[in-house]
Parts: sequence; structure tokens; C-alpha cells
Amino acid sequence: MITKKIFMCEDSIEGIFAAIYDAGSSRYGHDNIRIQVQTAGTENFDMELFSEYIYVAGDEEKALKVSKAIREKISGEAYEMVCHAALSDEGKKGDMIYRFLILGFSLGPKAVNLLNNDKVLNIFNLNRNVMNESHHFLGFLRFTESKDNILFAKIKPRNDILRLIAPHFSDRLNMENFIIFDERRKTAVFHKSGFFWIYVTADDFNMDKLLELSDQEEEFQSLWKTFFNTIAIEERKNYRLQRNNLPLRFRSNMPEFSSNDINSSDDISGK
Repeated sequence: MITKKIFMCEDSIEGIFAAIYDAGSSRYGHDNIRIQVQTAGTENFDMELFSEYIYVAGDEEKALKVSKAIREKISGEAYEMVCHAALSDEGKKGDMIYRFLILGFSLGPKAVNLLNNDKVLNIFNLNRNVMNESHHFLGFLRFTESKDNILFAKIKPRNDILRLIAPHFSDRLNMENFIIFDERRKTAVFHKSGFFWIYVTADDFNMDKLLELSDQEEEFQSLWKTFFNTIAIEERKNYRLQRNNLPLRFRSNMPEFSSNDINSSDDISGK
């Protein structure tokens, strides 16, 4: 009986690429290999019978070799798609990327256009989902001003899109000090006025001071909520359409929506 080789890796582009490098170099045969990403909360999992688990540490050198191979043997477009797919919250993304690259290394640049192939379609869908969510947050993200004059925003995206939206806000708010915090992954983007942004892990992030609003911020929030509540025409409210355009999951960090708005039975039912 052939033992399945399951390459376990960390949930990062570097980790996935390192696992792909080891899997491709192993000569076990592609059909006998699976790439499994270890996401948060999956440390304890049910192990499969007749499978050998191989744990792969993130390795920058291996990741760079895979990155170079994708760009040279397939295309820059394929590399961008794969990198975006690696930011998805899809649990099977590691193996999906592996299957796509096997095909891509065989067919070259034309592989990205073969959407009738499931391996290509999977990566296309992951890429589209990640990019759609990052586009949503360009409009849905809300900053508040702390008493220390730092702009602070909390987000809780499904996908790891923090580094995708950071350049937009760094460009638009280049002369501001701001922090964008991903509550789900405990990561953050820090931007100092006039400088480039940096991405950090923030497991022990203390938000108490940042949540102390400046007097001006409290006034603006009050004005914004008043505007939001009074501009609507009661007879023309359409909760179903509102929910389609602005899903409930985005609203917890948007000051114009109260907890009653987010949890209201009318909004949830779409009536």
C-alpha cells in the first residue's frame, strides 16, 4: 500500500512555497503528495490512516526559488494569482496552489487562461475572492482618531488582506500616523507620517489608549451618526438591498451601525 505524504506548513506564502519546494523535490510522485496548511485553531486535528506527515518550516531561500520558477516558467500573472490565493482563508489552498503549479510548469503561460480546468479555476476563484474583499475594505474601513492623534482602524476580514490594502491608505494618508489592526489574525500595519508602512504581528497589542477618542473624533462620530440616521427615507428602506451592498460581517467596526442595527431581526431576515 502506498503511503500518502502530507506536507504540513505554516499559513504564509513563504511556508506554502517551502512545502511546495520540498514536495516537488521529494520524488514521491505528485499523486501521492498533499500540501496541508496549518491555520490557526487546527493544531489538534484528526490524522489520516496510512499517511505520513512531514512538517516543513518556512524557508526564505526555498520560497525565493519557487517564486522565481513561477515567474520564469509560467508568468508574472500566475505568480500574482498564486500569492493572492495564498492569502485566502480556504483550508485547502496549499494543495490547490500545488496542483495549479504542476499544471503551470507543464503548460507555461497559457495555463492561467484554462478556466475549464478545475486546477486553474480553483486559483482563479481564490484570487477573485481575496481581491473582492480587499476592494470592499477600501470603502468599508473606518478610522477613529485617538487622544494621541493617531488614526486607528480595526478590521476582521475572512482573508489575510491587510497587506493588500495598506499601500492604498499609505498613499492617501501619507502625512498621517495610523494603525490598521486585523482582529482575527492579531497582525497590524503601522504607518508613520511621511514614511512607508510596516507589517507586524500584534499578539500583545494594547488598544486601550488607541480606543480613547479625541474630543474632535467624538464630535465627528456624533455628527456622522446623525447624518446617517436622518438622510434615510423611512418609507424607502430596503434592508435586503442594504445587506447585499454592505454585508453584516463588515459592520461591527463601522461606527454608523449600532449593535441593534447589526443584530436586528429585520436586517437579518431582509424584510
